[in-house]
Amino acid sequence: MPELHTIPLPACAAEPLAFYLKSLAILRLVAEQKDTSARGFWRSGIFHLQSSIDLDGLVNFLLDEYVPTPIVAPWNGASGFYEGDPADAIEAIRNTNIPRFSEYRRTIEAILAWPELPPVNLPIGVMVEQLKAVVGDNPGKANEDMRKLVRQAEISAGALISSGSVMQATIEKLKEQTQLANGASNEEKSQAALIRAFLQPAGKIRTCIKKFHRTAGKAEIVRACRNRLCERALEWIDTAVIIGSDHELIFPPLVMKGGIEGHLDYSNAFMRCLVSLLLSSDNRGNAETLLRNALFGDPAGDLASAPFGQFYPGKAGGFNQGAAIETKKFPINPWDFVLTLEGAIVWEAGVSRRSAAGGGASLSVPFTVRAKAVGYSSAAAKDDSADDETWAPLWQRPASYREIRALFAEGRADFGRRFASNSIEFAEAAASLGVARGISQFVRYSLVKRRGESYVALPAGRFPVQERSESDLVRQLDPILGRVDRFFRMFTADSPARFSSARRAIDEALYAVLLHGGPLRVKQLLAAIGRLERLCAERDLAKKPKLSAPLGGLRPEWIAAADDGSIEIRIAAALASIGPTGAVGPLRANLCPLDPKRPYMWDKGQGQTAWHGHSLTARLTATLERRMTDANRLDCSTNPLWGSVPILAEDALSLVDGDLDESLVEELLFGLSWVDFRSVRDVSGSLKDRWSAPVKSRIIPRSWSLLKLLFLPGGVPVADDKIEVRPEPSVLGLLRAGRVGDACLVASRRLYAAGLVPIQPRFPDPVDGTRMAAALLVPLRDVRKIVKQALSVTLETSQRM
Repeated sequence: MPELHTIPLPACAAEPLAFYLKSLAILRLVAEQKDTSARGFWRSGIFHLQSSIDLDGLVNFLLDEYVPTPIVAPWNGASGFYEGDPADAIEAIRNTNIPRFSEYRRTIEAILAWPELPPVNLPIGVMVEQLKAVVGDNPGKANEDMRKLVRQAEISAGALISSGSVMQATIEKLKEQTQLANGASNEEKSQAALIRAFLQPAGKIRTCIKKFHRTAGKAEIVRACRNRLCERALEWIDTAVIIGSDHELIFPPLVMKGGIEGHLDYSNAFMRCLVSLLLSSDNRGNAETLLRNALFGDPAGDLASAPFGQFYPGKAGGFNQGAAIETKKFPINPWDFVLTLEGAIVWEAGVSRRSAAGGGASLSVPFTVRAKAVGYSSAAAKDDSADDETWAPLWQRPASYREIRALFAEGRADFGRRFASNSIEFAEAAASLGVARGISQFVRYSLVKRRGESYVALPAGRFPVQERSESDLVRQLDPILGRVDRFFRMFTADSPARFSSARRAIDEALYAVLLHGGPLRVKQLLAAIGRLERLCAERDLAKKPKLSAPLGGLRPEWIAAADDGSIEIRIAAALASIGPTGAVGPLRANLCPLDPKRPYMWDKGQGQTAWHGHSLTARLTATLERRMTDANRLDCSTNPLWGSVPILAEDALSLVDGDLDESLVEELLFGLSWVDFRSVRDVSGSLKDRWSAPVKSRIIPRSWSLLKLLFLPGGVPVADDKIEVRPEPSVLGLLRAGRVGDACLVASRRLYAAGLVPIQPRFPDPVDGTRMAAALLVPLRDVRKIVKQALSVTLETSQRM
């Protein structure tokens, strides 16, 4: 068995995208052309090749044996196959006899013979006549502009000595005539100037003809490529362009618009790099130096000055990049570009297989989804610069190219019963996908638009793969948020900014849960949900568009998942769990205008809404007052304050002491209103154990205990009985006025009237009676504790007396 060598490739890193693609290229080329048992893996963000060839063997293989993939794009302008395209690289490959270029040479020769391609090196007169035929007498500014070009060319040609011969010449031939030798006569200089003037409209005419031919025949040429080219050439075709179910062309975003970015055609640039590296007999030493730089980061000079495209943002060029104000070309290593495109071919696996079935072709590009601006610090409130994202998988176990090809052939993440289509959905699916496939993490690349048709693939963070218990909870949000998004799309203009901001905050919080997990982030997600729910609750239902029904459907497990030990989650959960009593609806009916009897529907009017006031405690007090008023009006048999998640009195009294984040409590309360509390028994036991001790020890005021006896659902428990006590309506008004002592006197009289004997100390007025009233709304689990504190004798004792 041959010895295995593990070769670290420091210049083949997970970032930028060009370096990641180089890594895939090395594994692919070695496995396909040198060592079928080769394997690769990632360690500390660096790609490692495991193979029977050693470091020097890898270098020699790429220099002397590597057979380039015949990457061509005859559907693109600047590809070398059209009039005026730079064709020096194509000609160099056509004229070489080096065996490893034979497949490339045959591919080029075959394409040049296709009838679908327009002829090249046309005489200018022929192009003028073609343009005249295209324009004809058709109206429109574009057609008129082309007619002006024809007239301008004919006038310029008439000024030349031999206008007929000029029209029979090609543009390239005329350009040669403008190159004058030293000592040219004035007549020759004048003639050259006239030719240059003629070449201006002639060049524009050629551009028009090229555009017409390219637009009219692009789909046909792509079909010809798929039907006639060899299998290795098809690997690139499938990477660059897909023929959709309606025979339209779909361009996967990884290699832009079919392998062209602005004026940069990837295939032509690839061929130029190959020519400079492998077709110069005296260039092997420099090619080796550049290769060692591309693989191992060794120092190298003689870099080429050329554009690199979106794969390497630092070499993309543009304003404020480099030493000049605008830098269009950076020094690049040609090997970097060659290996980047060879690695991009891995992304083709599976594309043609799924697109052939028709439909959903845009979702079949491996690990590519629609972008959502979440998960990175520079994400803007409205970020339309990135349309797509590519998630590059990293794996730690040595894997063969066959295994990696199968991974990319699957190339998508299952999301429920469908494929993940955006960043959030992919993050939800990434854990199960990665664990099942041995992926340790993904590197996110946002394909960000800079200007025109120029993009850059910017790293947008890494997503470690691991099973998270929160994933199942997060999936419960999908249908609900889908309803929200459909509601937003109903606006004739953009949805209101406050709605869009709240929706985006949910995505941010959701991504944080998937990325990091933990109760704190689940709580933050619930708070973000609450901010959106409150906006929906405040929206006038008479306005259009509107939600067809209240949002909801989360399971009670969200409460335990969000329990980070803070008091806010306990208060919010207890309040949100207050259910219906008779005709009085659940507490949510006091937050938004839903039907009290059918909480899955909106009420025709405002229903039992009562959420108003200048603070959280004022709004809770108003809610308590409304529920008690409705109970009396609707003849409820008991106080409508029963909650399925009661908490300790000490925790409820945090509302009295004010040592909690009231804004957060309110956000969590609205967020938890999406929870279906009918199945809360599934988590009530664990919550009871978890919340068996208060968050903070505190003294329970005897006055509050006395008042709370008037607001217990089902009556006051005394011995083995329960005594129903109906509150006096004036109690809450007195508390709002700060007259706690008077409120306690009223409560004492009510208790006496019910046959109970309360204690008789004098109750001083605290600073804020509204806070005491707000805390009375909270469901309690330790009711007998406050009964014992507030009553001086039991019912049995009072009866014997």
